[in-house]
Amino acid sequence: MEHDNPESLRFEVLGLLRVIRTGQEVDLGAAKQRAVLAVLLLNRNTPVSRDHIITAVWGDAAPTSAVNLVQTYVAGLRRALEPRRARRAPAELLTSVGDGYLLRVERGALDLDVFESSAVEAGRMRAAGDLAGAAGLLDDGLALWRAEPLGGIAGLFAEVERGRLVERRFAVLEERAELRLALGQGADLVGQLTALVGDQPLRERAHGLLMRALCQADRQAEALAVYREARRVLIDELGVEPGPELRRVQMAVLAGDDPEPGRAAAPAAPPAPAAPVTPVGGTVPAQLPRAPASLIGRDAELRRMDELLADDPGGGLLLVVSGPAGVGKTALALHWAHRVRDAFPDGQLYVDLHGYDPNQDPLDAGEVLNRFLRTLGVQPNDAPVTVEERSALYRTLVADRRMVVMLDNVLGSTELLPLLPGSSSCVVVTSRRRLVGLVAHAEARLVELDMLTPDAAVEVLGRVAGRGAGADAAGLRRLAELCDGLPLALRIAAARLAVSPTLRVADFVAELDDEHGRLAALGLEDGEGPVRAALDASRRALPPLAARLLALVGLHPGTHVTPFVAAAMAAVDAGQAQRALDSLTAANLLSVGEPGRYGAHDLVRVYSKTLAGELASEERRDATGRMLDYYLHVADVADGLLPISRGSVRVEPKHRPTAVPKLESSADAIGWLEAEEANLLAVADLAADSSAPVFDREWLVHAWQLAYALSRFFWLRADHGTWLRVTESGLRAATELDEPKAKFVMLFNLGTALLRLRRNDEALVRHGQALDVARASGDLDQQARALTTVADTLLDVGRIEESEAHYREAIEVSRSAGSRWTEANAHHNLGLLYLANGRVAEAPTWLRAALVMYREVGEQCGESTCHSDLSVALLSEGHYEEAAVSARSALTLATDAASPYHQALAHDQLATVFDRQGVPGAVSHWQRALALFTELDAPEADQVRARLARTRAVSPTAV
Repeated sequence: MEHDNPESLRFEVLGLLRVIRTGQEVDLGAAKQRAVLAVLLLNRNTPVSRDHIITAVWGDAAPTSAVNLVQTYVAGLRRALEPRRARRAPAELLTSVGDGYLLRVERGALDLDVFESSAVEAGRMRAAGDLAGAAGLLDDGLALWRAEPLGGIAGLFAEVERGRLVERRFAVLEERAELRLALGQGADLVGQLTALVGDQPLRERAHGLLMRALCQADRQAEALAVYREARRVLIDELGVEPGPELRRVQMAVLAGDDPEPGRAAAPAAPPAPAAPVTPVGGTVPAQLPRAPASLIGRDAELRRMDELLADDPGGGLLLVVSGPAGVGKTALALHWAHRVRDAFPDGQLYVDLHGYDPNQDPLDAGEVLNRFLRTLGVQPNDAPVTVEERSALYRTLVADRRMVVMLDNVLGSTELLPLLPGSSSCVVVTSRRRLVGLVAHAEARLVELDMLTPDAAVEVLGRVAGRGAGADAAGLRRLAELCDGLPLALRIAAARLAVSPTLRVADFVAELDDEHGRLAALGLEDGEGPVRAALDASRRALPPLAARLLALVGLHPGTHVTPFVAAAMAAVDAGQAQRALDSLTAANLLSVGEPGRYGAHDLVRVYSKTLAGELASEERRDATGRMLDYYLHVADVADGLLPISRGSVRVEPKHRPTAVPKLESSADAIGWLEAEEANLLAVADLAADSSAPVFDREWLVHAWQLAYALSRFFWLRADHGTWLRVTESGLRAATELDEPKAKFVMLFNLGTALLRLRRNDEALVRHGQALDVARASGDLDQQARALTTVADTLLDVGRIEESEAHYREAIEVSRSAGSRWTEANAHHNLGLLYLANGRVAEAPTWLRAALVMYREVGEQCGESTCHSDLSVALLSEGHYEEAAVSARSALTLATDAASPYHQALAHDQLATVFDRQGVPGAVSHWQRALALFTELDAPEADQVRARLARTRAVSPTAV
């Protein structure tokens, strides 16, 4: 074996991922950075594209910043691997190549390479007759394995590679055992092989090696016990009998012969060639149905199937074509099977198992085997009785034959295992499920079908409908969208055009644009159309809870659901909901977008809405109410974690959910609100819609309280337009309820949103209305809040004296009410009034008083803004150092509060202070403020942009 230079880097993947330099472990950084290194190491000395790295590290859950993150991780790895490299010197080990990276690894520097070199050299020594030397080399190579490979690396990529490496280790362990057995050292191997069989009970070769080792130790009875256990496991787990090698060892032990292949007695004559299959009628079976005349939009899938076949030239390929109902699984499988049938000259077997046929029961394995055996020449009276015996005879008849076996419309993996030939034949399976059991136990290769691309869908419509070049291209594209790219729906729609030549595409599109029209035209409404029948069949195959949940999902107004809201709607625990969603995903009725978020294609969503409409009205009302309660409760919890004070509205849903996401910090809350924003808005609209077919007046409370719970989130995000829309809807609900507190909260928030949009006159009207409601109800706290906001608006429109009077009244009323936050806000804004109207010397006193009160009530955002305003006042008075300190405090508070808007305000003010002082740093802070304001689409961005341009015009080299 080769060893690296002790001064160079040594990479280790056969255990915990490590890099060693001169005996010391290198700090590889965060988990994702280590994952990037793992991808590069397993593709060492080969360029790896940035897209490949992103897919390997994040899979389908890549963040929008993935490209930047990869660049950051690569930079971190370069620092770790080449710490002495000058800052601007080019990297030598980890270099940029095109749109990716290349990691240079010296020969012998990676433990995996050393292991593989040992295995290759051992093979050469064995061929040369040096069995002991070969075994010793394998001992050295296996000693490099410290633990499970790629330790500490998570994700699907790591799991796949880990499985591949573990499989390689087992193969080398078996090869070493072969060498030791050939050297007569079987007695020493019994313990190792017993452990291997216990860890990998489905490895037939390991069982055979253990039997041979036991025979060398004169323990023949135990060897036969190993065979019996191996046979039991293979039948129970895979539904197959042991293979020829394991049976050969068993027969040798039973006969008292030496089971070692090299020492077995030579046959008197070479074995006769296997007898050819004698099918019924003496002809080669050709049972494949007619392939579709054309297959559109599946070139990528056909290439993948061709590549999988090319990678397995000896046969034994098992393909599972999976996808939702109507997506064209059978068409693709038949097209490909016909295309490759010349490579399988011994014929084709085909059976439709009717796994989803509503008009007949699915075929069981015994019946399918009967059909296959009759085709292969077995007379009915000669067929074995049990499924196991039929399966064994079937495998015997097709052994060493190259055939295509197509098993169409399979319901699950269990009934399929006895139908798999243990031979060089190719098996093609179609199913609406992914059949993960088959992938796990029989090494099936999965080919998943999704909807057709827009271009392919339009081509299907044009070809089937017979509409040529003069057809309405835009109309056909819209028609393809309405059919969701589902081949079955596309062909139904195209057939309608084909039999109605005078029907214009635009008129047909108008019919389908209406959801009710689409249901009728595509056969989703009456339960008898082909699309509805296909989806109904998929639903019937589901467990009861999953079938029920598919209907309940149709009540959800958004596009995605989570296990938590599903649990609330179905009144089950989160684990049950998760399993039901997994069943729907496995049946290709739902798909996973972001982790933990399940959605459906348009047609399945329409189907689920149809199912929801078929539920009893009481069940629909109860499930919708529980859904509203869930969103209101969690939104209220999230709102309470935001770094900004809120009012005293008590949120008390009727059905408090028991399964909710874990929210413990402001960042958790903002993350949940951002992920669920679209659903929350849709739910708020649903709660306010008293004209809906199913409605409960209590839902109006959800409508205004959801608007209330979301107000601070939209304020922090500076999303004033959305805030305005949802609050207007909440006000309508509060007005319909005629509940004073609800009306006050909605009017108050509506006025504040209008202020942020610079619609001051409208804001003044709304805040005046809120003040009238508060005075009518005698609520002092509400009066103080309304007085403050009315004063704010009067100040904005230049009515200074009225504004000051309202602020002072707000201070007195808030003291009487004991509302410290409202008193702080009034002090703060009174200080701003003085600052804006030339009474600068008076402003700091009011602002500092507000700071104390904000700190008392834990109002970080208010405290941050107040520090920024105090900095403005101090700067105006020429107190530069104090102004800088206050601006820095504002930035620290805003950062702790995770509020990008307040961070931007603080950066802007700190830049202004630096600019006035003439010290470096102003431009960088303005740049940061501009980036934050721009991302928030805040109007302040234009002001900061102007300041930056002015600064650069005066001093082009300013920083």
